[in-house]
Amino acid sequence: MNKPTIFLIIPFNAEFQDIHASIKQVIADSEYNLTRIDEVSSSGGIFRDEIGKAIINSSIVIADISQGNPNVMYELGFARSLKKPILIICQKGEPIPFDLRSFQILLYDRKQLQQTLILPLRSYLLRKNFEQFIRSEEIETSKKKSEIKTVFVSYSHEDTIYLNRLSVHLRPFEKNGVIDLWVDTKIKVGEKWKEKIKQALDKSALAILLISADFLASDFIIDNELPPLLKAAEEKGKLILPVILKPCRFTSDENLSKFLAINDPKTPLSRMDENDREDVYVKIAEYIDSLVKK
Repeated sequence: MNKPTIFLIIPFNAEFQDIHASIKQVIADSEYNLTRIDEVSSSGGIFRDEIGKAIINSSIVIADISQGNPNVMYELGFARSLKKPILIICQKGEPIPFDLRSFQILLYDRKQLQQTLILPLRSYLLRKNFEQFIRSEEIETSKKKSEIKTVFVSYSHEDTIYLNRLSVHLRPFEKNGVIDLWVDTKIKVGEKWKEKIKQALDKSALAILLISADFLASDFIIDNELPPLLKAAEEKGKLILPVILKPCRFTSDENLSKFLAINDPKTPLSRMDENDREDVYVKIAEYIDSLVKK
């Protein structure tokens, strides 16, 4: 009886030889065979039809997403489209794309491969039904993902410096997987940006508005982002949190001034010293902390 196959998606460069060797060491003693595309290519080349055939014939896929290698992401995307059981591995400290957090992820440390990769993987393989285990873990993680709150940030690109500092204060929430901080920089080249913004606006639990004269002068913000936010706030109670960055006519705007700003409009961030600005960012973080604990 042929052993079921695990298809390994991993960069081919020399930097990942130790990872490949470690995984091969574990699989050799299991009830699975291990293969990757360069081992099944009949002509020495790496072709899409051969990748597809190898993934289709596999029982489980293991993918190393460290460094975000494009070929890895392509093969992983194909495996996802086939709804294959997937175990993602990644070097500790590397960013995990938001759309992959619903998968079982094994984080390894290159200085401790025995403890962080070999032993955990061996433990997974010893389970009675590894494939079922991976699927059940994906379902459980998906439930947790559904609890993640999207925080939408509306801002003028002239005020990016303020967005960057806010992102630093909210990064711990992202790392802990309790919020998805959505800004327009997450839109990839070629994506339908209006559709992506609408999706983010619709699913957001909170919208942070970084308000300045540039914000109020932005046709895109006023015509595209604010109307659905204001409508959702009125009809569905969506939370809106203004942050006043610079002197502007916020209090004269009948639509925006009804929302309580995190800081006094008479004392915008631009008039504060560094410590006072940091205090405002902390207040925003505390507001979000109370939101995610509800």
